[in-house]
Amino acid sequence: MKVFALVGKPNVGKSTFFNRLAGKRLAIVNEQPGVTRDRNTAIIEYKGFSFILIDTGGFEPDSKEIIPRKMKEQSQLAVEEADGIIFLLDKNTGWTPQDQSIYDFLRRSRKPVYFAVNKIDSSKHEQDVAEFYESGSSEIISLSAEHGHGVMTLLERLADDFPEIVKTDQEPDEDPMISIAIVGRPNAGKSSLVNQFLGKNKQIVHDEPGTTRDPVDNCIRHFGKTYRLIDTAGIRKKSRVSYIIDKYSMVAALKSIERSDVVLLLIDATEGVVEQDARIASYVLDRGKGIILLINKWDLIKKDDKTMEKMKDEIRDKLRFLDFAPMIFISAKTGQRTGKIMETVQEVFQECTKRVQTSDLNKIMESITARHTPPTKKGRITKIFYATQVSTRPPSFIISTNNPKAINLSYRRYMAGQFRYFFGFQGTPIRILWREKTKKGKKEEN
Repeated sequence: MKVFALVGKPNVGKSTFFNRLAGKRLAIVNEQPGVTRDRNTAIIEYKGFSFILIDTGGFEPDSKEIIPRKMKEQSQLAVEEADGIIFLLDKNTGWTPQDQSIYDFLRRSRKPVYFAVNKIDSSKHEQDVAEFYESGSSEIISLSAEHGHGVMTLLERLADDFPEIVKTDQEPDEDPMISIAIVGRPNAGKSSLVNQFLGKNKQIVHDEPGTTRDPVDNCIRHFGKTYRLIDTAGIRKKSRVSYIIDKYSMVAALKSIERSDVVLLLIDATEGVVEQDARIASYVLDRGKGIILLINKWDLIKKDDKTMEKMKDEIRDKLRFLDFAPMIFISAKTGQRTGKIMETVQEVFQECTKRVQTSDLNKIMESITARHTPPTKKGRITKIFYATQVSTRPPSFIISTNNPKAINLSYRRYMAGQFRYFFGFQGTPIRILWREKTKKGKKEEN
């Protein structure tokens, strides 16, 4: 997945532009310059385009103050990670010496730079773009991040150079190579696990967190099938990222998860589940990937006959939204139980790609609704007409009803739990969309 960095001096509208593409308020927007200090990263799914976008703090090349200097460092790292750079400029300030300094830096990166002048709210302001050609750029795109004008023009220009960002419907391979992303916090044992799979020390393994800087792909054969292993750098909490020394950011790990089929989330048994583990798991779930929980360093735990069950309960309690994920207690260092992992990966992938016949699904639906009838709203009886599976990876379903607004969160969870009870779906998220069917046959998604 391609990565673009959004760069510019403070208060040019980067966060507004970022939020528009993300479709939600991920970046704080404020008229005070410098509100965005850390990089904000999101996978953009916008009107047929798909890519990773990094919002950066305002770039102040000559600042000697600590916070602006940190913001500059973050912008520099974003540029290093990016495939292309969106250089956002402000119509109101015109082309400034500060813009020139930023552009001089961007040119040294040898990455393609796309000029976009923001705050062009109407056609009468188009002439204000002319002075930006002083930069020497042969193409400058005018847009309004607040109102959306010109955004599609910019994205189409990016697609000219990076056609991969245009989403296409691809038929899945009959026997695809399963891609496995190995993720977790720094020093959880990811590279040691890869070494166990490979049978040799191909990856660098070191006790210092963050040794792995870039995602590395390795292919292995297991019982006649080929798997791609994607080892990633540890996903760090932002407050613990060293801006200069640790040049790897969360972006590479997100890219690895995005192109995986099944994710192995390593949890350090000596520390248990922490907030960052839950954040990683939540991201995997949002992307609809299969997931397996690997509790690593089990060899370092003092145990009795109740230790494993006690830890299982603790993990399930902290990761309740992953109650469907298989859990394996391993030692990547000694190889304990690592032999079970690939077998479980194959099982989870099969669940991710499972299809349920519509006739079987609707027979089960009768049983599910008979056991627990759908809730009513304002005295209106809720009827469920039929259900059908519309896609896989993850398994996704549409349930047709006359009253989707009556389906509360409790009943949604009940339905998802019943689907798992009857059909399995171990290790994979499932998505259920409730769609209204009116008397005229018109359908509207809820």
